[in-house]
Amino acid sequence: MLSVSALKGGVGKTTITLGLASSAMSRGLRTLIVDLDPQGNASIGLGQSPDSSVSSAEVLKKPKRQNVLNATFASSWAKGQTGRLDIMVSSNRLSQQNIPNPSFKQLWNLDEALSRVEGDYDLVIIDTPPNINTLTRTAWVASDRIMLITEPSINSLIGVNNAVKALAEIRKQVSRQVRLFGIVVNRLRPSLAEHQFRVNELQSLYPEDICRITFEEKSPLSQAQGAGRSIHSWPGQAAAKLAGNFDQLLEEVIRSFAEEDMRRLSQPKNERERNRHSHRTRDTADLAELLPQAIVDPSQVAEPERVEMVNIEPVSEDIRDKWNEALRQTLTEKQRKALLEGQDEED
Repeated sequence: MLSVSALKGGVGKTTITLGLASSAMSRGLRTLIVDLDPQGNASIGLGQSPDSSVSSAEVLKKPKRQNVLNATFASSWAKGQTGRLDIMVSSNRLSQQNIPNPSFKQLWNLDEALSRVEGDYDLVIIDTPPNINTLTRTAWVASDRIMLITEPSINSLIGVNNAVKALAEIRKQVSRQVRLFGIVVNRLRPSLAEHQFRVNELQSLYPEDICRITFEEKSPLSQAQGAGRSIHSWPGQAAAKLAGNFDQLLEEVIRSFAEEDMRRLSQPKNERERNRHSHRTRDTADLAELLPQAIVDPSQVAEPERVEMVNIEPVSEDIRDKWNEALRQTLTEKQRKALLEGQDEED
């Protein structure tokens, strides 16, 4: 799950959300957009009214599967497309869920609700309000990755700094599962010296987190959004270039999820179980297959580190059996099956 967030309005947060939705749909992914912003711009952009009798507000109040289903509608974009694109609509009733001091359980309500339908989707994207309130924190707790959207201005940079600090607090106090995916610069005008200065400032402050993919301020994005159409269906070379940028950004998101799954598998079982998210299972193999083969520049590949070989005493059969049993308990049914098939081939 991915939350798309910003601490300043007007930076194009929902535009990036819709661009990622367009890219996911064009790839044939089963995608759910959760509109947690009371303004409901994502709901409107995907062709649904934010005035449904059951919305994400009711889902947060009672995180039951039926509420999730009743608040979720097919996007008008999906007509005639192979991909599935659904939207859990917003409403102004979300403001009632934005209480000042939420309980620990209330922060987990969205995660609980989405866990009931998570198997129905390949990708879940949450569009959050443009501030760090209870709704945004609830979205972050339900997410694996946070994408911060900023424009190259001083106020937006301050917002990024505050968001990074708030995320660190969420990781420390509520969920260690969620991590920062990266910071995406939107509405860039390369000809402006101020914009170039702010981008350089971001790169110096967050060298590991700033995304290499940026989005210039182009009219096709607002035109497509205003017409209720996806950027991948909008005519013109400028729209095609923007669609390509969103495809690259989605690839980076999928790759980040795949790397995280491998990291989890390498953790000891007791460490994984410390986090409440351990009850959620996610298979990103299908997503990873959609990524193109990486083109590697040989000049950028470091030589393997030399390792001094040492003599190791053979492990006793008793210890090996205990290790194999512990390993089997940490694997999913699918992973056990693949492991058994691999052993059969070796035999």
